[in-house]
Amino acid sequence: MATLRDLSKHLGISVTQVSRALNGYDDVSEATKQRVMDAARELGYSANISARMLKSGRSGIVAMVVDAAAERDVPDVLMAGVFGLSTSFARRDMQLILHAMPEGNDPVETHAKLARSGLIDGFIIVNPQAPEDPRIAFLDRENVPFVVHGRDRIAPDYPYVDIDNHMVGYTLTRYLVGLGHRRIAVLEGVAGAAFSTARVSGHVAALAEAGLKPDEALVRQAPMTEVIGRQAMHHLLSLRDRPTAVVAGNTMLAAGIYTAIAEHGLRIGRDISVVAHDDRLPRLSAEDFTPALTVTESAISASAEPLVDLLIARITAPQAKAEARLLPVSFVERDSAQRL
Repeated sequence: MATLRDLSKHLGISVTQVSRALNGYDDVSEATKQRVMDAARELGYSANISARMLKSGRSGIVAMVVDAAAERDVPDVLMAGVFGLSTSFARRDMQLILHAMPEGNDPVETHAKLARSGLIDGFIIVNPQAPEDPRIAFLDRENVPFVVHGRDRIAPDYPYVDIDNHMVGYTLTRYLVGLGHRRIAVLEGVAGAAFSTARVSGHVAALAEAGLKPDEALVRQAPMTEVIGRQAMHHLLSLRDRPTAVVAGNTMLAAGIYTAIAEHGLRIGRDISVVAHDDRLPRLSAEDFTPALTVTESAISASAEPLVDLLIARITAPQAKAEARLLPVSFVERDSAQRL
């Protein structure tokens, strides 16, 4: 098995520089880091965790804790995120542990146990709850390195990667209002999820701008699955004053909405308009819907690299000012919504 010295000799750089490159230090150029990673794979180098911890105090292992029951219904979203993160950490000679927390377990205590094990260098927090996520509060209080995919408040002082979810809700609703729609339903993620709360607030803001009041009967916050989308749309279509347009929180909900509309013998775009946010999940491509789906668009996979970069920065320089990355969101108009 190759050693640090073997890598040093092979690349013609010092053992110290090889070690710092493998551990993601900022004083090593990205080009050198990539050369070292490529050589490590070529020579079959694998860091010994005990030796690594003895030398640097770090294991090279990070963890992401998910609620097994909550994630079971949305495997596409989870796997898109985990695949990107695992690949990005592997390129930096680090390992991501996915810890599926059994139903009923306390998420704070779960993070505390993993942190106390001494084997975890940092955490990735997903699906933050608003207005203050207890996991974030605990890790921040205990000075445990972490990064958040999303955020639990508007301007946090911890590292995070997010999109402007308020603007997502606002953009989709404003677009429909511009087409003449006044009865606009919203199907979003579970109540309490920060992203879902922000999108609903954006929806309300767009209505208010047009002089319209939100109707609670047209807002549904629940797990974002195809089954839920179908069930919720059937309910909305049974209302005496049914909506003329629907905003879906993701393409899975949109797929269920499409099915329900077809089952009612209605035409998408003609009888009822549908728009959605698209996470660019591999299995559900918005342009392949019939008719093609109008969306705001930001791929979940695009968050992997910045999440890894920010967590490594937090691990290596915990006292440095927290950074944040707000990823771009594009709007793509297709055929699923038409003017009234």
